[in-house]
Amino acid sequence: MSAPANSPPHLASARALLELAALAGAPLRYGHMVRVLRDGALAFPAMIAAIRAARASVCFENFILAHDATGEEFARALVQARARGTHVRVLYDPVGTWLVRGGSVVRRLRPSGIEARPFRPLSPLAPWSWLRLRHRDHRKLLVCDERTAVIGGICIADHWAPAERGGGGWRDTALLVRGPVVADLQQAFERMWRRARGPLTVEANFGASGDAKGDAAACVVGDRPGTGRVAAIYTWLAERAEESIELTDAYFVAPPIVTGALIRAARRGVLVRLLVPGRNNHPVAGFAARRIYASLLDAGIEIYEWSGVMLHAKTAVVDGLVTLVGPSNLDPLSLRRNYELNLLVGDPETGRRMRELFPNDLQG
Repeated sequence: MSAPANSPPHLASARALLELAALAGAPLRYGHMVRVLRDGALAFPAMIAAIRAARASVCFENFILAHDATGEEFARALVQARARGTHVRVLYDPVGTWLVRGGSVVRRLRPSGIEARPFRPLSPLAPWSWLRLRHRDHRKLLVCDERTAVIGGICIADHWAPAERGGGGWRDTALLVRGPVVADLQQAFERMWRRARGPLTVEANFGASGDAKGDAAACVVGDRPGTGRVAAIYTWLAERAEESIELTDAYFVAPPIVTGALIRAARRGVLVRLLVPGRNNHPVAGFAARRIYASLLDAGIEIYEWSGVMLHAKTAVVDGLVTLVGPSNLDPLSLRRNYELNLLVGDPETGRRMRELFPNDLQG
């Protein structure tokens, strides 16, 4: 017997994915290969390999491009790509670089002919520029040859490098994707390039789908100040979850619309688990998060604190079927003020691999 037309769709259904895509304001694409990249230990080599393999174009966008060993490794790969004739563009947020020592590695890129553009820079000589401080480019995206993309929460800095290589060993997650949605990610980069007051300097083949062969459906979830798309998607997923919701978030200060949906899910029997940092690199955010724990715990939501150095991942897996990965924290900065870019994947295999990470993460 089929479900009534007005009943909530099962998350495995095409109807559910289309509703999510409508909330995202982006097309739903099919036929993707998706690889889960845990931490910089896997993400950095995959990104460097994609840059080294690129022959036509590299589009690189990140909140932090630090001038440290990790930044130097990426700078070398980007400079080498440009030397072999690849068109390389880098978009970075200068405010993000204030958060790390040593400044930005971007100064190493420009002499090679790489187009490196700051997103809405600030200047003490231009007081009006400080009005831009509220809305920053918090996105982390790499697109190579319009065929391969890496998206997630990982910045380019030693904090994310493996501890055995002298890095900070921060816990984070990214996705490597090949397939039609890469063209949408390329287009998302182009829009931000124009917002940073740069012209569209290369003709993008937005119809390109690469040579991927996979079963995953995917859509881009871009958020910008005032749209509220990420909060709407978290709410929608929580309201329709049937079995489980597993959230990992670095700065969990979610708005009532999201926490309310999570509480209702837990009360109707959904297993809701939340993993947050035990020690936060922004203590105020950690304190704010703990202030809302009581109502969540009362509803039966399980809250775990990461015992490692720093948990920076921002991921959601619902019923093992729908995965959301990106830079968007469940906090006011990400949900209301910053430019963000996430990838939503409808795929049981990706969901399974993401779910396998969660019990390991609970061990710290």
